[in-house]
Amino acid sequence: MEYKGKNLKTFGELFDYALNLAKNDKQEAKNFFKAYIKYILEDNDKVNTIEEAERIAKGNFGYYAGYYDLEVCDIIYETYQCSHPIFGDKPFSVSAEDAYKKGLEVGHDLHNSRNI
Repeated sequence: MEYKGKNLKTFGELFDYALNLAKNDKQEAKNFFKAYIKYILEDNDKVNTIEEAERIAKGNFGYYAGYYDLEVCDIIYETYQCSHPIFGDKPFSVSAEDAYKKGLEVGHDLHNSRNI
């Protein structure tokens, strides 16, 4: 994705850029997020609506934020109005055992939905 002359080649680069904006310039963060949603809509042939692209963008940011600490999660969730797509807005309150069980459940559902 390219944004204001900056080529963000990986999701890590894109997320780090979004995190920096969320910490320093909330309005620019919102503009960036709109551009990211538009990028998803235009870049993915399977995404047909702006609402679907926004759902994907929020899921991506929510999921990725879960790899960071609580402070980063809170900044991302608040700025981009998102949450973890599996664990919601409190991923750090999920026990390791519950996370494992949920992972098995999601994997099972995905497996069945693809008729594998």
